Amino acid sequence: MQKEVFYSKWSTLHGGAEISGIVRAWLAISFQCARIASALRISPNLLTLLGVVAAGLMTWKPFSFLTIALLALSLFADGIDGSVAIYEGRASRWGATLDSFADRVSEGLWLYVAYQVGIPAWLAISLWIIAATQEYARARAASLGHTVISVVTPTERPVRASVIFILLVGLYVGIAGIDSIAYVLLAAQFISLFLVVRDAFASLK
Repeated sequence: MQKEVFYSKWSTLHGGAEISGIVRAWLAISFQCARIASALRISPNLLTLLGVVAAGLMTWKPFSFLTIALLALSLFADGIDGSVAIYEGRASRWGATLDSFADRVSEGLWLYVAYQVGIPAWLAISLWIIAATQEYARARAASLGHTVISVVTPTERPVRASVIFILLVGLYVGIAGIDSIAYVLLAAQFISLFLVVRDAFASLK
């Protein structure tokens, strides 16, 4: 599959989302990773499962370097499973549902580890709830006929995952004040949720 065909299929599956800026940069990386995974015959659903398992294993020894390695593995598997499905022509509604469920579980486990290594429980819970609500609001709007993604928020899932990665690495190595990044993420997620709800309201009212 050519890269531009991959981009087109991804956009179609994401409600006609525009492919530019950071989205295009991520998809370029994801496309190459999908090619490798496909050549190795690693299925999309196996990657989805691998991402959740890696996230779960992180909770075993949160204060070890292994946790950072597992986080990287979880982020990688979680980030390219959908791309592999598109590349291989195996995208399906069941796969999308499984991926969405796995995303919520993995993100919850990442934030649980963040709690284990130092951020307040209420903050970890709030980050998960707002992220899950944003994703639910977008999915619900799509089910009601809002088929075009016309807003890209400051805290789309790849951004949230990247910030959590930075947070956990910073907490692990003991960088002073790194926990403040969680509060910044929380504020940005409130803004993102507002943007998604406003976009859906404008389309569905």
